[in-house]
Formats: sequence, structure tokens, C-alpha cells
Amino acid sequence: MFTARRRTALAAAMLAAALGLAACSSDSTTGSGSSATGTPAGTTTAGSTTAGSSSSASASGSVAVTGASGSEVFATPDPNLAAGNAAGKKVVYVPGLTGVPFYSSVSCGAKAEADRLGLQFTTQGDPTFAVDKQTAIVNALIADKPDAMMISITDPEAMIGPLQEAKDAGIQVIGIDGDLTDESVMATNIQSDNIIGGQLAADALAAAIGPDGGEVLLLNQAAGSLIGDARAKGFEDQLAAKYPNIKSLGQQYTQNAADKAASIVSAAATSNPNLKGVYTMNTNNTQGAITGIAEANRTGDVKLVGYDTSDPIVQGLRDGAIDGVVVQYPYGEGVLGVQSAVKLLNGETVERQQTTPFVIATKDNVDDPTVQQYIYKTDC
Repeated sequence: MFTARRRTALAAAMLAAALGLAACSSDSTTGSGSSATGTPAGTTTAGSTTAGSSSSASASGSVAVTGASGSEVFATPDPNLAAGNAAGKKVVYVPGLTGVPFYSSVSCGAKAEADRLGLQFTTQGDPTFAVDKQTAIVNALIADKPDAMMISITDPEAMIGPLQEAKDAGIQVIGIDGDLTDESVMATNIQSDNIIGGQLAADALAAAIGPDGGEVLLLNQAAGSLIGDARAKGFEDQLAAKYPNIKSLGQQYTQNAADKAASIVSAAATSNPNLKGVYTMNTNNTQGAITGIAEANRTGDVKLVGYDTSDPIVQGLRDGAIDGVVVQYPYGEGVLGVQSAVKLLNGETVERQQTTPFVIATKDNVDDPTVQQYIYKTDC
């Protein structure tokens, strides 16, 4: 899926270095980005793709840190990225919307690295996930002329025009967690491999369901979502390849509304006794599914595996309402985004596609220090 990637065994060490820069802190529910634990090398397999991993065993369970077909270095060691190197440069991050822990964690990582490198960093977003809102912000920023713009796009086609204008104005455009359909606009796109994430979710849900199998329902945000479709494809391909005793009932769409997710899951769990699992592809769907399963009085019977974390999702893991969560590393995406911006502004090249790793969080390992470094933050 991705090409021209750098892969190296130094990934775990670089992860620790990036996390050591963290300026963000929070309570035990959301974890801390302060310091990394040692992770001896190992491997894990997701479908037909061998994924690089490192494992850390602890009293709370084992942790597999999994990259996309190999562990990815967040930044190549470079003397040009010494502290204070980017003084006077300005970088802005435009999230899909404000108030979302994933995007907040990107901002935390970017701010910590920007402070280290001496550049000016701000986050400018709207509380509504909408193309027109994001376009207005991009247009205003073009007038303000930052040196680089990191952006988590609201639409892979509709944002081509506004971001092409930013590029034409001399602004380096860096994608965070999602690419445009026209790959000529962004200098680089940084995100985890959603196909691999879907495969890992299938493995986790199959393990929770057990050998008897059953039927599973998928909840996606909206039809045509490139990210959601990739997460669904990885999941369904993995089921077909490895778990013939589990039948997918296909996707239903919630428009990212937790109440709609709850309604869909409650109805399905009430009417279908053979429903044994639900796979949710973002935080609102997962939170809604918790409610829906509970409304049907099937908590523990219908297994739930989600994608991305929030405070209620972490609590759901601890309570046993969720069996597993695919956790990305948005803090690392923010660090890598700023580092990429500085390299581009220094006249260097960066790879067009850059990926970051995952962990699978469960009730047994959610409080493990390694997993806590991945749990999304709401405040820096």
C-alpha cells in the first residue's frame, strides 16, 4: 500500500527518544508521554504481511508494538535537527476538528518537538468536522503565510483545491492521518497503515469470540471514507483468510454519531442471537457500541474491538466492556510532522509516505507503561 518507506531496527530507540521530549501530561486515564520503556525486538504477523514489532512483558500482560510491514523510524538522526535549529520558522496544525483526543495528541507531540527545535507552532481548528469550516481556516492561513502547514483533512477530494492554493503560496503541506486523492499536493503524508490496523482488529476480535465463531457487525463513519474503507478491508480480508467460523454482516454507517452507533448495535444485538462481535472504526462508534451492547443486555456476550482511544474507551477496557482497541501513535505523528517540516524548509527531501506503529490495548495491558505512552491525550 505504501512505497519508498524507510525501515530499521532502531525504531524502538527512536520511539523512546521522541517520547522523552513530551511536554504533555495527564492523569492515569489518559496516560503520559514522558518516558519509554525498553522493548526487545520481536515479530508478529498480520495476515499475509509480516509486521515488525517489539514486545514488553509486564505484570499487567504483554504488549506488542506493531508497525506497518516493519517498524518505522519517526525521524532519521540528523545534525540539522539539533535543538534551536528552526528558530524563526512558523508551523501550524489544522486538525479535522478540535476537542478530539487523537488530534489533541498530534498537537502535543508537534508542540513538544517545535519547542525543542525553536520554531513557532500553533493549532487552528474548528469544533465541527466539515469541509467548509476547514477550508475557511486554510484560506485564512494562506493569508497569514506560515512556513508549513500540517493538516488532518476532512475530505480527500474537496480539500485538494484549498491545499493546492496553500502549496502555490509557498507553504509546505504535510498530511497527518490522511492523504488527498491527488498525491502531488502534499509533500508527505504521515499515518499508520489502516489495512494492517484492520487485520490486527480482526485477530483481536476473533481471539475474544473464541473457536465457536459467530457473526460480526462493522461500524464505519461514512461511505467513501478512505481511512474507514481501509480499516474495513483489512478486517474483512483477515476474517476471510484466517477465521472461516466468523461471518461478517458487513458495514453500517453512523456519520460519526455515537447515538446512531448505539441504536444500530442495540437493535442488532437484540434481534440477532448469533451476533458475537462488533468492530468499530473510530472513537464515537466505539463509545456508542458500548451503550448499544449494554442496552441489549449482552455486555460480555457480544465482544467489542474498536479503533482509537478516549477516556470512556480506556475506562471501558478496564471495566471489561471492550475487549481490545487498536491504538495508533498520534503523538509520534505530531513529532514526525514537525521534523518533516523542518527538513523540507531546510531544502531536504522526506519520503512521500511515512508510517507510525500501533499497540493493541486490552484490559490486561491498558495500564502497562508502554501502552500508556500511546493512549491519546486531551491536554498537553
